[in-house]
Amino acid sequence: MMKKKGKLLVLEGGVGAGKTTQEGLLKARLSGWEFFREPGGTPFGEKIRDAVQGRHGYKVDRYAALFAYSAARANLIRGEIIPTLEKGVNVILDRYWYSTWAYQGAEGVSKPVIWLVSMLATRRVKPDLVLFYDLAPEIGMTRKGKSKDADRYDLKEKKFHQKVRENYLQLGRLYRGIWRTIDASKPMKEVLEDSLKVLREFDLLK
Repeated sequence: MMKKKGKLLVLEGGVGAGKTTQEGLLKARLSGWEFFREPGGTPFGEKIRDAVQGRHGYKVDRYAALFAYSAARANLIRGEIIPTLEKGVNVILDRYWYSTWAYQGAEGVSKPVIWLVSMLATRRVKPDLVLFYDLAPEIGMTRKGKSKDADRYDLKEKKFHQKVRENYLQLGRLYRGIWRTIDASKPMKEVLEDSLKVLREFDLLK
C-alpha cells in the first residue's frame, strides 16, 4: 500500500442518486483539488467506459466488464492519481473500485475476485473518505429515466439496482472507518450541507 501525501475523497452512489451533481457543487468548495472520474479519467479509460456501458446493443460478459473496468482503473490510478497524490495534491474521484464491487457484484461476479483484481489495479490506494449517496432504487430509477445520459446499467431492472444498493451498504459495514452514507432523498442543498459536514469531520474542509 502506497503512502500518499495528498488526500483522496471518493464519491459513490447508485442510479439517480445525484452523485455527479454533488461533485459539481463540491468543486466550488474544494479549492486546489484535482478531479477525476471512473470509469474513464484518461483517453484510454474513456474508450473503455463507452465500450462497456454504452448502449451499443452488444453483449458484455460480466467478467469482461470486471477486467475492462479494472484496466481503465489501473491506467488512471497508476498513471494519474498516484503521481498527483505523491505531489501532495488532494484528489476527488467520482467512483472507485467500490462501484465494481456493487455493480459487477450485482451481476454475479465473485467478490473475492473483484477484491483481488481491484487491489492489483490500484496498488491498494485507500481513500481518506468515501461519501456514499444512498437512495431507494425506485426513486433513483424514476429520476434517471428522465435523463438523456442513461447508460445500459441505469436501464437495468429494479432487482438489479436493489442488489447494487445492498452491495454498497455491505461496503459501508466493511469500511466503516472511512465510509459515510449520505441520505440522497433530501433536497439538493441539504445533501450538500450533509456532505460538507462530513468533510469537516474528516478535516478535509476548513
